[in-house]
Amino acid sequence: MAGKGILHFDGASKGNPGKAGAGAVLMTEDGRVVSRIHEGLGVATNNVAEYRALIRGLKQASDHGFTSIEAYGDSQLVSNQVNGVWQTRNQNMKELYNEVTQLKGYFDSFKISHVPREWNAEADRQANMGIKLESGAVSEERGDI
Repeated sequence: MAGKGILHFDGASKGNPGKAGAGAVLMTEDGRVVSRIHEGLGVATNNVAEYRALIRGLKQASDHGFTSIEAYGDSQLVSNQVNGVWQTRNQNMKELYNEVTQLKGYFDSFKISHVPREWNAEADRQANMGIKLESGAVSEERGDI
């Protein structure tokens, strides 16, 4: 599936750190859902969960053959670090940032934007479903295509 993909991602943590999940929704440019995916992360901070959601979504987009990605998340930290606006000082965050940077290279173009939480409801729902999974477990629901 060549072309532009739209990715909404979100992470959730009950406790921060606490039981965490990552969620992503991958769509075609015209809004048709390709897949909804959630992952159990075990105990993690919300920031780790947000990064893991973006990583999971980018891997999914690559697997589906998208050549261009527009990613949207409600984490200012992730959006601003990935865009180079904020520095990444924490070692754990640096490792996640580096993984995102590597994954970005798989696409001809990549853009990430911060959106208000209410614009990210489906990714949030997926992240909260991920909290219920065992650490490392991934569940995907194929979409309209």
